[in-house]
Amino acid sequence: MKKNVLIVYNPNNELSAEIYKDMHKWLGKHGFRIVSMDSEKCKAGEMKLNVEFAISLGGDGTFLSCARFLGVNPVPILPVHLGTFGFIAEFTHLEWREALETWLDNQLCVESRVALDVRIIRNSQELKKFRAINDVVLGSSGISKLVRLSLKLGGYEAGHFRGDGIILSTATGSTAYSMASGGPILVPPMNALVLTPICPFSFSWRPIVIPGRDEVVIGVEPNPRSDILLTIDGQEAFSLEEDDLVKISGRTAGVRLIKPNKRAFYEVIRTKLGWSGGPHA
Repeated sequence: MKKNVLIVYNPNNELSAEIYKDMHKWLGKHGFRIVSMDSEKCKAGEMKLNVEFAISLGGDGTFLSCARFLGVNPVPILPVHLGTFGFIAEFTHLEWREALETWLDNQLCVESRVALDVRIIRNSQELKKFRAINDVVLGSSGISKLVRLSLKLGGYEAGHFRGDGIILSTATGSTAYSMASGGPILVPPMNALVLTPICPFSFSWRPIVIPGRDEVVIGVEPNPRSDILLTIDGQEAFSLEEDDLVKISGRTAGVRLIKPNKRAFYEVIRTKLGWSGGPHA
């Protein structure tokens, strides 16, 4: 019986469509049946598919859509970048044949990473659920507006926040918006989360690394001066109201990533961030 493989790609991108056709033929010759999905349609929500593994063909954003789409049943994902390589998608489009051959020969490992389960509570009822791979961001939908939020960490009151917003990031997402806002970089397999304030009104607020097991509860305080927007991985958005609660918890092994055997995470960040190791680093 043939095994199913999911390929997530952008049919409107010339290079993506070309590589998809080559992959389809190659995998077919190796006894696989292809399930294809437009990367834009992946953003619509989760679906349980009976697939052996998945391939995301694009950039880090395509991988995020693919991983959320497979959130119900996380299978190994081989991320192929159409440029050089990304923080997540470390296989280049010139390496995909070699990568698949090595994977099918059981010579590549699968790295389990934390994802985020996000629940919106309104009037004591669960209104909406999301799955995040990189981060959850709460901020104003307007321009230069302070948001007023309450915060609980691991069941304990952690204070009241005033500022542009709050980012809660996984280790995978620590190299994205959180890093740009001054947060630390975490090595991806770590079961930890980063809470990063965005332009806090008080200098006492600093990024903090917390255990992945600790639930984070962010509340929209009464009489908000602007509309509050919740953003998931920079790809999904949801408008919040006064007294809404956002409950976020880490899901161990919520993402399964096929890793290359050519480069390590430290090499990726050295290359991407331009760490020269010399006096001009």
